[in-house]
Amino acid sequence: MTSQQELLREAWLGGRVGSLSALSEARAWALREVWRESGKSDHGMLPFIACKVKKVGVGGRVGGCPSPSAISQFFEKINADRDWFPGKSMQESHGPQSVITPKNQAIVARSAMAMKDRGEEVTYPAMVAANKNALMNPETGKPVGKKRLYSIMSERCYDDTAHPEDTWQFQSRASKVALTEPAQQRRYKWALHMQGEGGRSDEWYYKNLVWTDLCNSVLARTEQRHQEMALAKKRGKEWMSSGCKFDSINLPGKPEATKQRGYGAIRVWWAPVLTRGKLHIEILGSDFVGETPEGAAVLVSKVRSALNIRFQGEETPPKTVFTDRGQGFYAIRGGQITPEYKAALRNHSLKPYCGDNAAVQPGQLQEVLLHETAVAWIRYREKTTRMTKPWEETVEQFISRMKGIVQEINDTLDVEGLCRAFPKRLQKLVDAKGDRIQH
Repeated sequence: MTSQQELLREAWLGGRVGSLSALSEARAWALREVWRESGKSDHGMLPFIACKVKKVGVGGRVGGCPSPSAISQFFEKINADRDWFPGKSMQESHGPQSVITPKNQAIVARSAMAMKDRGEEVTYPAMVAANKNALMNPETGKPVGKKRLYSIMSERCYDDTAHPEDTWQFQSRASKVALTEPAQQRRYKWALHMQGEGGRSDEWYYKNLVWTDLCNSVLARTEQRHQEMALAKKRGKEWMSSGCKFDSINLPGKPEATKQRGYGAIRVWWAPVLTRGKLHIEILGSDFVGETPEGAAVLVSKVRSALNIRFQGEETPPKTVFTDRGQGFYAIRGGQITPEYKAALRNHSLKPYCGDNAAVQPGQLQEVLLHETAVAWIRYREKTTRMTKPWEETVEQFISRMKGIVQEINDTLDVEGLCRAFPKRLQKLVDAKGDRIQH
């Protein structure tokens, strides 16, 4: 009888680490049937089901939740197999062995839990810095990606030693703010307005536009300030065990830590310059006047210098500057161009895409504007290339690292395609009736 029970337990709860057990597969299938039986559309179904089932964990423990994409693939397998049953697998091989050995996975898990116990934020950059050897992919000589690290944490890390089966999950603390209906309408009208300007092609945007913005990075100068900034960056989700959701260690820090210059930190300003398939960065320094009309005027002079260097001997360099509606460029109320920005453009033989008034351009266009994508590329790589002790990095070292990041982006990413992507993004925005788009 005991052996039969063990056999049943293994059949229902066992399986390959990181996959769904037969019990989880049956639960996922049942949840889908109940969802559809209730008359709901499939929208939102996959994320709902994904958070209700668990993967097989290490050492017989319960692992983390699968992704909605994995659940979608599981349902595709069911739909294609008339003889499907929970736990069925036709795979003889499950791909290459993980580049992170079980020993190194254990090292990474202990490091993550110890980091959290010390009150430090468990982030991908911090984990890579603390576990360079354990997280190194020997084939590429580079750290593994976020997905692999997060998989290890969701399978091996926990908050409560009395309940090691309650593994970490990236759980919500608050709902993400959605676009309001008026905001969506403004975005929709703007996209239609942009498409109505003669139906400009991707080639026109590619040849004529220079995308830029005023950006900055707050650099911690002390270890304490670094930890405060890491806690402040906690947003809607956190790696935690469900039973410890309200412990102080799982609660966010003060958001002001990343916004104020204050003691223990400095703010270094910089600007992306994106045009004709290349990304350039201008470092504006820690004494820059910021997002002000005077700052916008300085930026224009930097953009002109960058264009002069790049397009030496070119008869028709790009001359139209596209920015968002930042307060240095346009007035918050009414959208009128600031006198300083306008004069600087005129003095440097450049012109603003929106002319003297940007009232028609909404403020919430982060995923639509091309320079915002370039900024996201830069910020991601800035996070993942930090020193083990970021507070010891000098401003000069930071500047050198940022220039190296931009060079790596030009060498490895499709910057050429990005510079031609604006018409497609406008069409996606129209198709979405102004709602958020993905690309």
